Amino acid sequence: MDFASLIPVWLDAFLIAPFRWPADAHAGMWLGSALLAFYCLLIGQCTAAALYSLHRKYYAASDSEMLRYHKLSMDALHAGNKDAYLAANTLAREHFGKSFFAGASRGLTSLWPLPLALGWMSLCFEGIALYAVPVLGYEAGYVFVLLTAYIVLRLCWGKVKRCIPPQRHLCDKSS
Repeated sequence: MDFASLIPVWLDAFLIAPFRWPADAHAGMWLGSALLAFYCLLIGQCTAAALYSLHRKYYAASDSEMLRYHKLSMDALHAGNKDAYLAANTLAREHFGKSFFAGASRGLTSLWPLPLALGWMSLCFEGIALYAVPVLGYEAGYVFVLLTAYIVLRLCWGKVKRCIPPQRHLCDKSS
């Protein structure tokens, strides 16, 4: 079973429509890719928000433990107890690692739709060169356009998400 057979006909028609709206092929590629990148961003952010909501207590407990052990290590350092400082600092670093990688997983969760979009685009646009880099001899195609549109939207999302009510409480906790 190949990837093309997994895509319903209605979804393929929905996704390809914006690529056909403009009369110019380049404008169609940019418009369609921008909308596809927007869909990826929207689905990814909803997934990250759902993940955060499901594991909110774990994230809060992990951050709380990290801060508690850090405070204990600083208290031991100020008291001059090197052994207690090293023990508490080791635990603080362990909890920092857990907290750090939990945050990284929340951020990476929002990227999962992007490979699916690239896979769908490869079915439609594989082998079509949109831009040529004259000095190096490389050609840029659908991957360049989609990733450029996604990065621009992601940067704009970073500026705008604080204004959206459901995202306000997630701004500092999720990407």
